[in-house]
Amino acid sequence: MTFTIAKDADALAEGLADRLIVEAWAAWAQTRRLRIALAGGSTPRGLYEALGRRAATLPWQALEIFFSDERAVGAQDPASNYRLASLPWLSKAPPGTPIHRIRGELGAQAAADAYDLLVRRAMADGQGLDIVLLGFGPDGHIASLFPEAPLAATRAAEAVPATADRIARITLTLPALVASHRRIILAQGPAKAEALRASLAPGAKTPLAELLARAPVEFWLDRAAGQALCAEPGPSLETVPPVV
Repeated sequence: MTFTIAKDADALAEGLADRLIVEAWAAWAQTRRLRIALAGGSTPRGLYEALGRRAATLPWQALEIFFSDERAVGAQDPASNYRLASLPWLSKAPPGTPIHRIRGELGAQAAADAYDLLVRRAMADGQGLDIVLLGFGPDGHIASLFPEAPLAATRAAEAVPATADRIARITLTLPALVASHRRIILAQGPAKAEALRASLAPGAKTPLAELLARAPVEFWLDRAAGQALCAEPGPSLETVPPVV
């Protein structure tokens, strides 16, 4: 695990946006695409806004966009993860940019079947997914892998049934996350510090803990979420240099 601590949510978004742009240019210098799977939820909104403000500086020809999960809704539904990234950022992409959204309007199972095929084809060409962006919930879920979901899978994407308080979803599976080259987790706020602390505890069985047990993860946190790294919550995080 590696940790980058930003002084606040704005610095977190700006710092990671800068890093992704540098990596996209590096990929283009090597005449290859940078394949990024985007996260949903509230935390990455600031990142997508920061990337949108830098749209003119992006080597769009070097980017290929995937998604780590999606709700079983259409592209313009307010609950859509694609819409979350599209409004501030992806809508500025030049025509022809490969943006592989999950077609939630097909229904969860049909959309998962189609995305499973698409991602497995990407993985079969030897490059696979370069970076998967993830958030995590108070229960330690990542993408749409919730605590009650079986984490063993042979597919790259699976349907997640609806529950009383959750719409049906489509998600990359734990094996697909592990098979990607890098996993970057974003978190901000004190509530995420508590969730992160729970997943880092010995013997934790949350989906985040299961990922940490199987593959290296890069954490990008604001100072409030970064308090999870302290033995006792407090004002100092001197062991991890902040991004300013």
